Amino acid sequence: MGDRFLPNLPKTNDGFHLLASNQKTHNGSARFIMPLPQEYAKDPGLALLARCETFYGGYEYPYRKFLNRHLESGDLFVDVGAHFGIYSLTAASAPCENINVLSIEPDPNNMRMLKFWVKINNRDKQIETIEAACGADVGQTKLWPFSTMGHQVGMLRPKEALIPSGISVKMVSIDKLLVDRKSLSEKRVFIKIDVEGGEPAVLDGASDTLKAGRIAAIIFEKSEAYGNRDSRVEFDRVSEHLLKLGFHLYWFPHIHMAGVIMPWVSGDETGNIIAVSRKLLPNIKANPIYDGCFASYPPPPPSISEARNTSYGYQARVNFTKKIIRARATDGWRWCRPPNLKKGAEMRALMVLPHLPRVGSLIDIGAGTMELFRKLPIAVKYTPLDIVRFSNDTIIADLNQNQFPAGYWDMGTLLGVLEYIHDGLGLLKNLRSALGKLYIIYDIVSCDTVTNIEERRSCGYVNDYSVTNLSALLKEANWDITSIKNSNDQVLVSAQ
Repeated sequence: MGDRFLPNLPKTNDGFHLLASNQKTHNGSARFIMPLPQEYAKDPGLALLARCETFYGGYEYPYRKFLNRHLESGDLFVDVGAHFGIYSLTAASAPCENINVLSIEPDPNNMRMLKFWVKINNRDKQIETIEAACGADVGQTKLWPFSTMGHQVGMLRPKEALIPSGISVKMVSIDKLLVDRKSLSEKRVFIKIDVEGGEPAVLDGASDTLKAGRIAAIIFEKSEAYGNRDSRVEFDRVSEHLLKLGFHLYWFPHIHMAGVIMPWVSGDETGNIIAVSRKLLPNIKANPIYDGCFASYPPPPPSISEARNTSYGYQARVNFTKKIIRARATDGWRWCRPPNLKKGAEMRALMVLPHLPRVGSLIDIGAGTMELFRKLPIAVKYTPLDIVRFSNDTIIADLNQNQFPAGYWDMGTLLGVLEYIHDGLGLLKNLRSALGKLYIIYDIVSCDTVTNIEERRSCGYVNDYSVTNLSALLKEANWDITSIKNSNDQVLVSAQ
């Protein structure tokens, strides 16, 4: 990564680059400082950390905001795979204060930096650092380093290992750590796990704590390490176990962007999953938007198929859409990536533009790359709506969670959006009281053959309306259709 893509950070006399946390105190100062080694740019993870904290909205912004919002004074935060400690320091400096932190990291070099970060931020009394791997058992294991943010734990040597014999490290379990610390025995627990494929073992080692009902939430990573069948089976096993224990699985569609928390459905995505306990669930549903200032668009992590250079084929897409339908969820992975948003966007904008009034207010529902905005007359006041903050003016909402903002607009557009909505009638009813006019572009069902429906599922479509069906929905939602125009299996409907 060239220097031009890195922030210009102040340096200390001994060569460290000083990275201020994107998170601020009430008076606007950085909540903590992160000294980075002189050659940090050569480490992909550290370079990404520096860019996200400086140029974008913050490294793993929505997940750290999740902790800010839900940690309460007296809670315990367990940071498994702590690296240099950005999550540990986020929890220790949370607005509620009085958070205890157990920070677990097996790599000796990382541990030295972790202790340095803790000390320089005066968090020694809050953060206990534990130099060990974390898993299902207690004992010894091997560490296989790749970079500061990438290593594996286990007795078998990975073929990509840089050190032939690995590094012998201590192994601990969450259950044993908490049993040994009586002063923490009554505390509510939040856990973050980032161990490059070892998440199932860590959760197995927390089984007693899970059963005791002490855990409010677990943030755990689904990485490219789960690209092979055996590791994916293990990941699915612990995910199902969490569901059986009463947890609900959520995630944010972009790991670094302000957005809406939404139900997670496993597919080709990578990122962090949040297991939310029953007790915490009402708080999640009451305020699902994790907003923040607009910043440049940060690069998303690759999908599993991209990372492993494999195909995510037709049938896999069909099967994933069927899972999305069963969960009545939104495919956040698709809608936070600009290449997916651009497909057909300009054509739809040009298709609807001649029918729009030249003045008034307009809400672009599912705005994506905002192609419509670029073509509207200046007299039209434009408001985009989407699942992440793509602009300063974006309203964040997940339509499949029945989220629509209060307010009134002279007109609204649903351009290639209704295909992905489970409750089309419910959305149209919500829009009736918010809009004067509505413009829909929808990819209609041309026939009722199984082949046609499967093709729609491969595109991610969750419903199958004919022109007759769509007209009936609009009528039931109290919309009067003023015009219907067909063009190559797409229909443009105007209603008021």
